[in-house]
Amino acid sequence: MSIRKLFIAGAKCPGCELEDKLQLCTEDGREWIQCVRCGYTDTRPLTVTMKEPDEPDTNGVVRFTP
Repeated sequence: MSIRKLFIAGAKCPGCELEDKLQLCTEDGREWIQCVRCGYTDTRPLTVTMKEPDEPDTNGVVRFTP
């Protein structure tokens, strides 16, 4: 089977930080992203773990009140 490649519109590469250079590649049920400019690659995780409701929020969101 051949590799199927689709560009991800508007996505910014974590490696070179250029926009519209990432493509989603699929082959035999595997998925990964690849940058056509710098060669950066990353795989999609097979499992996702959710944060427990009692865990502190550590994403750095700041809320201003009027």
